[in-house]
Amino acid sequence: DIIATILDGAYLCAHAALPHLIAAGGGSIVNIGGLSSFTGAARRAHVIAAKAGLVGLTRALAHDLAPHGVTVNCVAPGLIDTARRGPEPSHHATHDTLMRRRGRPEEIAGVVRFLCGPDARYITGQTLHANGGAFLS
Repeated sequence: DIIATILDGAYLCAHAALPHLIAAGGGSIVNIGGLSSFTGAARRAHVIAAKAGLVGLTRALAHDLAPHGVTVNCVAPGLIDTARRGPEPSHHATHDTLMRRRGRPEEIAGVVRFLCGPDARYITGQTLHANGGAFLS
């Protein structure tokens, strides 16, 4: 079940990491959401609902964990150039981005690295959109 995989997986990972983060005096949790939770897409209600729930989970955990020095944020990537089997889904159109290209995995990794680093210690409960301008918030 995709909803359980996305939402329960993120919650259970955060719950398992929490004692270690508190013992360390703080840290960062970064969830990976998706552009479609903000824009919608046909025939993907289950994925969109789960990713939107992930944004809510991020905000709730940010409230709960800030007193422990733990930041919780979400990255919402757009279309990323990764290996894929089968035909390209119709909602994967690169012409919908201002940058006219797909993102690269290392670009998303860089956003996650930033959120886990010292320059992001005052950022929590936020969703950072990394989508080449497909969605402007």
